[in-house]
Amino acid sequence: MNTKKNIGIIVRVLIGLVFIASAVTKYISIEAFDIFIYEHQLFPWVMTTFVTRLLIAIEGCLGVLLVLGVYSKIIKKIVIGFLAFFTIYVILKPFLFNVDTTNCHCFGTVLILSDTQTLIKNIILLILSYFMFWDKGNCFINKQWHTYTAVVLPIFALICVFLITKPDVFRHKRIAEIDQAKFDYLLSTKEMKALKVTDGRKIVCMFSTGCKYCKRTAMRLEVIKQRNNLADSSFAIVFWGNPKSVNKFFNQTKIERLPHTLVSPILFLRATKGRQPVIILMDNGKIVELLKYPNINEKEITNFINNNNE
Repeated sequence: MNTKKNIGIIVRVLIGLVFIASAVTKYISIEAFDIFIYEHQLFPWVMTTFVTRLLIAIEGCLGVLLVLGVYSKIIKKIVIGFLAFFTIYVILKPFLFNVDTTNCHCFGTVLILSDTQTLIKNIILLILSYFMFWDKGNCFINKQWHTYTAVVLPIFALICVFLITKPDVFRHKRIAEIDQAKFDYLLSTKEMKALKVTDGRKIVCMFSTGCKYCKRTAMRLEVIKQRNNLADSSFAIVFWGNPKSVNKFFNQTKIERLPHTLVSPILFLRATKGRQPVIILMDNGKIVELLKYPNINEKEITNFINNNNE
């Protein structure tokens, strides 16, 4: 009898640790996870950043509560329901959503699992979950603390996740700035002329190859471009760095190699006042609007490119 009980405890702790690992790795690679969920086209961007953080907090809390054995019976059932739901999601995903199947983002970008590997993992966990019920409520903390733990832990997790990886609505929306005279001079260089940024309506992206917010902006714009069938020629990326770092930027973000150029770091930094990324909406060489990362609005960008006025 003790053997069955011990197996139940081991399985319960094991599954709980998997949930904790899944939450932590998503948290570590939150930018990529935001983009992945956004690609499903279920929520606007700001709501997506709330949903991802809420999912991480829930997953982490379930894992911790399962390991501790707090309200064990109900938490086990919730965990099984969670596993079943996401197993069905993985099966139906190719038919419902046009998203990447080479990484399900179960463990963010820390551990890459394809949809097939994720399906196998979830089925194994569902089979193992049967043995959790051999443990009849063994708990690692005193039962009088169960309610306190079940209330305080989710609140603590939500506060941590939302404060440290803020959804974009809470980010400081500093107004984008450029030095107009220095930017005009930059436009006169042969690199910028070759990119034809003054021809028609363009979304000019001023990126540093090593800036994480530039990479995140690039991935988000790529999703907007794909969702709205915007032409490659509508975009122009201006980098400062070196050719190797530009290649690394495209490889890391996995975005299309849109029209781009590499300019002098000094000219770039003077034009952008040393701040990146800056997104510039240009109409035949005239600046219409300057955007920072949190200010990017999908409808505004598509209306600008399609010349729609609402």
